[in-house]
Amino acid sequence: MHIPILTFLLCLGFAVFLGYFFAWLYNYSNLHKEPKGKPQRITETVGFPIDLINMEQESSAVKRMEQERTCYEMDSANKEAFLKKLLILFRSRLEKENPSINSICYWAYSNEGFALRISSSSYRIRENLIVPKNNRFFLKKEFNWNGTDEAPIDIFHTEEQITRSLAGAMISGDGKIHGYITIDSINENAFDDDICMELRELANVAMEVLRTLDLNFKLDRENNLFYGMLKGISTLFSAVSKENLIANLSKFLQDNFLFNRLMIITPQENEKWLISEAVGEQRENFKGVIFDIHEKCLLYELLARKVSVVNEKKISTDPYQRRLYENEPENLELRSLFALMPPMQNSSYPIAIVLESKENKAVSRIDETILTAIVACSAIKLSNIQIKDSFFQKREEVFAGIDSNGLGEISNYYENQFANLKRSTDALGILFFKCTPAKEESKAQSFEKFLAVFKELKNMWNGHLATLGSGEFIFSIRGEMSEEVFKLTAKRIITMVENSLVAYSLPIKTYIFWQDKEKIEEIERKSKKDYAVLFTITLMNQFRGLSQDGE
Repeated sequence: MHIPILTFLLCLGFAVFLGYFFAWLYNYSNLHKEPKGKPQRITETVGFPIDLINMEQESSAVKRMEQERTCYEMDSANKEAFLKKLLILFRSRLEKENPSINSICYWAYSNEGFALRISSSSYRIRENLIVPKNNRFFLKKEFNWNGTDEAPIDIFHTEEQITRSLAGAMISGDGKIHGYITIDSINENAFDDDICMELRELANVAMEVLRTLDLNFKLDRENNLFYGMLKGISTLFSAVSKENLIANLSKFLQDNFLFNRLMIITPQENEKWLISEAVGEQRENFKGVIFDIHEKCLLYELLARKVSVVNEKKISTDPYQRRLYENEPENLELRSLFALMPPMQNSSYPIAIVLESKENKAVSRIDETILTAIVACSAIKLSNIQIKDSFFQKREEVFAGIDSNGLGEISNYYENQFANLKRSTDALGILFFKCTPAKEESKAQSFEKFLAVFKELKNMWNGHLATLGSGEFIFSIRGEMSEEVFKLTAKRIITMVENSLVAYSLPIKTYIFWQDKEKIEEIERKSKKDYAVLFTITLMNQFRGLSQDGE
């Protein structure tokens, strides 16, 4: 059996191709396999905050952290792109005078040392290179190695290329080391003073641009956080009660902060404290608890108003440090705590916010700023609510003897009274009072005096008392009485009121009104209108007439 030459050559070529392909796969896997040992952590000029992950807390706080991570990664990518472009430009500038440049690299500083982050080289540089932080060359602000000692770094993967010259300049700022830029060459004494000066200037330029990028990233992040804070504050100020505000505050904190336990604490009577809100760990054991603060607990000085902030990190668990009171439930997993109240000098409502975490740090620096503003706004709003509650409570006490207030309520009351009169033999006598305040007193002071006199009148005669305005009162008596009897009774009542007010020089004007079943039916028959509507018109006309008479 003969195989055509063309077919044989094709099969032979395919076999050779497969051999090369599998050899390439084998070599590629060796070159790019994961390095052994724990991977090095590379920190940029701005470190990302530690994540306080609470998988049970499904809220926009998690989304906020993801957004911050995305911004951080984009910021890091922008920095690397800038540095890479800067290194390429510098390399092209050097190669015009010194074509023997091997590479130019950026080494980022971490706690372990200097790790290779970016490289511009015509050769493949070994991955995961790191120089220990105690390296005698990298400890200097700048250096120029000329091959006299052992090379400070082994840059190339192959041994064919030998580095004989190496120069480096530190990228530093604000008293911190951020990294190094290095250049190396196969020639000895490749870098003179001029090149070293240019390298130093390159490091300075890199630092200034990185600082600007850091600042932009920081400002952008803070602007986003403060915008969220402002939205939260607007929600807080829309609250109409203490319970409503605490609910809004709790939702805002859950939406914007990561924690394992949240507590909102408010004062109670007899110098006690109430845990108004508890979320997260041991919620059912803390919410609604009223306690006396124990002097050996972490929050004693805060609730005693000696300090306005408590920031505990890496809390010891042996012995267990209690937060609030002596017999509180223990939790050995919570390792950090951040709590704050408005400062004493604010003279506002003493509300406390407490965040706890299983991490060693409960909140970041920017979170501290936001929480300080939030607790101050919450205290101001609660103070405002407390003042309004006190006002309405006092108002309720003042109007405790008055059954109705306002034209609508008065009209409804007497509509029911007239309907009942049609089904009974009773009569209804009504007295209208228009009281004029004294000129030397405010209307509020005069009104309080009028109110005290008419409340006494109500108790004495067991009638119905209502006020239509600041000085307009309606007093009515129901029973089996004729119009003449009521008029005599009304004169006695008016005399009593006048005598009670004469000491205050507060004059009054009156109008007497009497109705029974027959009179109501006669008026409705003649006018063909409901009597309740006619009474409302009469009420307004009479008070208008009494006011005009007083002018």
